Amino acid sequence: MKKLSIILFLIFTTSFTPIAAKFTVEEISPLSLAFLRFGIAALLLNVVFHYRKLNYKIDRSDVPMFLWLGALVIPINQFFFLNGVKLSFASHSGVTYACTPLFAYLISIGMDHEKFNFRRLLPILMTIVGIFFVFYDSLMKTRVTESNVILGDVLLVFAVLSWAAYISMNRNVVRKYGALKSSTIAFTIGILMYIPIFIFDAHNLDFGKLTVTGMLGFFHLSILVSFAGYFVTTYSVKYISITELTTSTNVSPIVTIVFSWILLNEEISYFFQIGAAITILGVFLSQCKPKERTGGIIN
Repeated sequence: MKKLSIILFLIFTTSFTPIAAKFTVEEISPLSLAFLRFGIAALLLNVVFHYRKLNYKIDRSDVPMFLWLGALVIPINQFFFLNGVKLSFASHSGVTYACTPLFAYLISIGMDHEKFNFRRLLPILMTIVGIFFVFYDSLMKTRVTESNVILGDVLLVFAVLSWAAYISMNRNVVRKYGALKSSTIAFTIGILMYIPIFIFDAHNLDFGKLTVTGMLGFFHLSILVSFAGYFVTTYSVKYISITELTTSTNVSPIVTIVFSWILLNEEISYFFQIGAAITILGVFLSQCKPKERTGGIIN
């Protein structure tokens, strides 16, 4: 029951993050929302950090890495993600973020953390084809509605790239300092970096437009995802293998698409359906690890 509860919570938070963001960015400026969202998460992480009696001491040689992590996780990622969701669709965000494992894998290869495996070439190509269909759908909608859907999708791709880079660069840091310490320091640095942007955008912050839907979306983004999601994910590894967890949460983009159609009345075209199906299948295949003859699992 505990295992199922963890999986369902992670699927729920992941699936509804684009939808919550879409509702909230309509009522709170994306630039200010990023600061408020991660400001609360960073504050709560620091409370737990001090409760656990940890310290901020890190090796001087690791300072540049923490600066990069802080910049990637909040200023860079949130700028692209929240502005991308505002211009595009929650369903497009769900499909694009499904590519995170593949992007993280390719970035890890570039950083010499992993070696290229030709078994993943087909899933990578499938994902590229799937994203092409999604972008084609965005281009058609941009022409018809004279909107900026295609620009929003481009921003979402950069959001996924920055998040994948954060995950890849954070691996060795977590091994050295632990998940709580590395995340708390990175979030704190990131939110401090974001203060000038928040000050610049403060005049656009108007809580008078905030509705119950916007408040629920903000609660989801700041408490359930940025704070609670971190602890549940960390806690889950005691009961669930990483392979099983990632495979289970592959259903998230499908849930996002369905509820984007139900709650946001987003149009799900045939081109988008084809692109989403190919992309999700490609990501799923990339995470399937064949068994050895002895029945074990190989990397």
